[in-house]
Formats: sequence, C-alpha cells, structure tokens
Amino acid sequence: MLKLEELYRLAIEAGIKADQRPRAEIERLLKDEQEGFDKLSDKEKKRFDKDRLVNPFADSRILFGDLATEIESALVGIDIGPAEVLLADRLRAGGSSVDLVLAHHPSGRALAALADVMNLSTDLWAEKGMPIGQAESVFAGRIKEVQTSVTASNHCRTVDAARLLGFPFMCIHTPADNSVAKFLTDKIAETKPYLLGDVIDLLFEIDEYKGYAAEAVGPRIVVGSKKSRTGDVFVDMTGGTSGPDGLYKLIARSTQISTIVCMGISPSHKKEIEKHNLNCILAPHMPSDTLGLNLILDSFESRGGLSVVECSGFRRVNRAR
Repeated sequence: MLKLEELYRLAIEAGIKADQRPRAEIERLLKDEQEGFDKLSDKEKKRFDKDRLVNPFADSRILFGDLATEIESALVGIDIGPAEVLLADRLRAGGSSVDLVLAHHPSGRALAALADVMNLSTDLWAEKGMPIGQAESVFAGRIKEVQTSVTASNHCRTVDAARLLGFPFMCIHTPADNSVAKFLTDKIAETKPYLLGDVIDLLFEIDEYKGYAAEAVGPRIVVGSKKSRTGDVFVDMTGGTSGPDGLYKLIARSTQISTIVCMGISPSHKKEIEKHNLNCILAPHMPSDTLGLNLILDSFESRGGLSVVECSGFRRVNRAR
C-alpha cells in the first residue's frame, strides 16, 4: 500500500519522464526555483510553495491531506467538484473504500498557478523550429489572459469540500497531459501514418478513443480530409491550456509541421488553421485526458497499484498488467 506522498512523487516522476523537453531543461527549471528561493527573506520563504523545488508542474499538487496517509483506493475523475466529493462521502457511507479523491483538472492553488506551466508549449514549439523569441512573444498575451481568468475564479471550493469531509485530494494535470502527448507521438512515429485517415484509424485502435466513440465523441478530422497526406505531425496536448491566436501563422512560417493532433479547437483557431493550410485532427478532450490519467495510474502498478472507482468521465484502462 502506497502513502499519499509516494503516489504524488510517482505521478510527478512519470510526468517528467514523459516530458518531451530534455531532462537537463527540467533540472535547470528546478535549479532556478532553488536559487530564487535561497534569495528570499525568511518571511517570503514562509509563503513560498516549496513543492516548486521538486515539482516542475505547478498545476499538479496534493491539495489536502496528510502525506503519510496510506492509500489503497481512490475515486478518480477528470473534473472533480464538490458534487464528486459528496459522491465519495456517500460511497464511503455505503461501505465502499475511498481513501483519496484524485482529479485530472486542477483545483485550488494548482488551478491558480495554471499559467505557470504554459511556457512548456513555447519550449516544445521551439524544438520544432519556431524561434524562441517569437514563441514567447505570441504566448505572452495568452499566459496573462489565463492568469487573470483563474485569479477571478472561486478555485478553493472543491478543496474546502474535501477538507470538510476528510478526504485527501490530489490533482495531476500536466504530468498526465505529457503522458498522452508522448504516447501518441510515439505511436505516430512507430506507425508512420501517410494519410489523415490513417491517423484516425490509429486513434480508433486505442481503447479510450474507441470507448468514447461509442458515446458519439470519437476522433475526427477538423481541417483536411481522409485522403490528405499527414506530413510532419505534432501532438498538441500539453502546456496547461489552449494556445494563443497567431500561433498557427508561426507554425506554418517557421516549422515543418503539416498536421496538428489536438484535444480541442475553437472556431477562431479552426479558421486560422484553414487560412495557413494546415491539417487538424481532433482527438477529443475527455478520452485524451482519460488516456493520460490512465498512464499515470499505470506508473503506480509496480508499487502495488491503486483500486479505482471511476467517475466524472474517467474510465480505467490498465496497460501495466
């Protein structure tokens, strides 16, 4: 049986392992945090989130609970709100074992810090040939927009519900997104799909997409056709949230990417993709998030695993057994 802190550390390490940036870059970010912390006054150090010294993903945190709590079972969902915490309480009252509430999407201080992980996207696009100065410039406005929007939200509601009902509560966001991005990137590199239709066929072979397709939320081509050639494919599924306007102009101008596989796309982004003659495949948000979270849960298996109660759109698929 794993303790809460051990689950958290395993999830973060899985996210680092799946991160498509060089490991040296992750280490540099953590070193910068340590150097910044060392320069703070004693008063400032008391306010500092010390998780930042070991966890490069500000949107993934233990939000409530004793780190030493032993965890055997968890209620796991993509979105966890007060209603799901009440559901955990009802399950417990009915005799079910629920030791942890585990969310994908962030709450509490992890939601408030969502914008802090968005520079991951600039690094990934720079790896694909986009000048880093241009990438940082085009993302700057979107990062400020996200900072403003999450600051205005009542982000502690679910954390308070977990505290009042006595449930340890954790969210794992970017590590799961990193995991699905790497999983699909590796699949595409391995199978080398020639046409967009081949990418769709590949996605339908994956249990999470197949399962959600039965609920009318399957992969589909948003821009292009089944007979369109893929060219270079980029899986755009990590970095906190959706990218900025103006991104696709830079992609077309400074990278070799022809096809983007993403979780979601706004009408304005669809128009921009069409304008710049790129292809776009939608691998929908819910099955993609489910796949990423499943990969994180798989990383627990070598240490005994976790009994899972599915909720809020999550469906467990175990690839580690």
